[in-house]
Amino acid sequence: MLLSISGVHKSYGSKKVLHDVHMHVKKGEIHGLVGKNGAGKSTLVKIISGVVSDYEGDIIFDNVNINHLSVFERQNKGIYVVPQHATVIPEFSVAENIFLGTWPSNKIGKVDWQAIHAKTNAVMQEFDLQFDPRTKAKDLSLVNQRKLNIVRALFSQAKLIILDEPTTSLSAEERSSLFEFVIKHRQRGTSFIFISHYLEEVMNLCQAITVIRDGKSFTGYTKENVSVEKLSNLIVGEEVQLCYRQDQDRPQDEKFILKCDQICGPGMKGISLGLRRGEILGIVGFPGSGSREMCRALAGLNSIESGTIHLNGRVIDPPAHPSDAIWQNIIYVSYDRHKEGIVDLLTIKDNISLSILKTKLRKSFGMIDQGYERKNADRMFSKLNIKAHSIFESVGHLSGGNQQKVVISKALSCHPEILIIDEPTVGIDVQSREEILSLINELTKMKQLSVIYLTNDYNELLRVSDRLLFFSEGKVFREVMNHGLTTEQVIAIRDGKKEGVPV
Repeated sequence: MLLSISGVHKSYGSKKVLHDVHMHVKKGEIHGLVGKNGAGKSTLVKIISGVVSDYEGDIIFDNVNINHLSVFERQNKGIYVVPQHATVIPEFSVAENIFLGTWPSNKIGKVDWQAIHAKTNAVMQEFDLQFDPRTKAKDLSLVNQRKLNIVRALFSQAKLIILDEPTTSLSAEERSSLFEFVIKHRQRGTSFIFISHYLEEVMNLCQAITVIRDGKSFTGYTKENVSVEKLSNLIVGEEVQLCYRQDQDRPQDEKFILKCDQICGPGMKGISLGLRRGEILGIVGFPGSGSREMCRALAGLNSIESGTIHLNGRVIDPPAHPSDAIWQNIIYVSYDRHKEGIVDLLTIKDNISLSILKTKLRKSFGMIDQGYERKNADRMFSKLNIKAHSIFESVGHLSGGNQQKVVISKALSCHPEILIIDEPTVGIDVQSREEILSLINELTKMKQLSVIYLTNDYNELLRVSDRLLFFSEGKVFREVMNHGLTTEQVIAIRDGKKEGVPV
């Protein structure tokens, strides 16, 4: 046994964050750690890594009690955390990032760059990576930046690496590449704690699973004795009803509310598509395929150089700005809620209001209709079941799932006809995910909304989509109705085009 956690308790004031937590990680094991946002996972990671030192209980690592050790002492023992957002220094090279803080020097006390680059090449060969030591970290793909983080830990003789939401914002193929890398090093004896809200990933990758719920641990689970549904229920503490689109919910012979003909622009080479009233249209494509480019172009975030857009049967000008799209009742929910979705320092009410400041909230002389603002925020707060003290709480204090609910509340406040939603459930817990999916499903059933849905989680996509469009090389190359499709079939169609197989 590499890591044994026994009877760990942690409180902040009168609030109990962890209560009698137990967890055991074997050598050469990938151990899943799952739970809702706010369940206590982050606190447990901080205790394991030494960031939090005032706790009760015992942490035994490699047969040694490490309660008294600091963060740096635990790193020297072999415990490393790879956080959700890559912690490489963008302007530093691969070599500089690997040797960060331990740069070898020559006889006159200067950095020995020749030795650094030679050693980095040896490290890259050892870990089967093809990185040029002189490449700046910012020029690596997101998945390779995360691999670089892991390599840095392995280079420092890591025995246990804690991966915190490592697949956030990665495409399906990038996730597969990362998993192969992790599995390879597990087989070499390194242990991993894998934290993720993607339960299918956890089930496929991990040999053991621990659930943290309300600060308590539930351990001893494997993919042989637990299903995704049971794991979801364990996380929430009650039965979670997964959202599935029913055949009777799908639009029958509805007219197209949106038609795009031969749309061209950056990353788009003659894209044509249609969206029916009340439809959830699933989008599938590799990065750079034109799928995200099209979604952002319809929202006024990417330029459209040629082509025609019909909305409700009439030709409209391509939106040159997000405000143009909102005016046309089209709104986009970004894949990156932190950069393009929320303002951390503003309240829930203020964030929800951002999309309607110049429309529904605007009064004479540029004044804000505070009565309507409060009424709308209260309505959205209740409708999306946002977990917070009130609409006056700062969004930065909310969990990822509740932040995403605020983003969607902001979008729905415009009363859009078309919602373009890009990776809406990245990094959020299972209950929040199902609540969001259920709301989207309900609004489309009532014909109040039509949805373009882009995600790399094909299991999720198949549960809610009516029809799928497959993108490649800036065009739509195939349309498939979602009647009994499987994830394997979706991947086969997507990859067939990439590999030159007739589709």
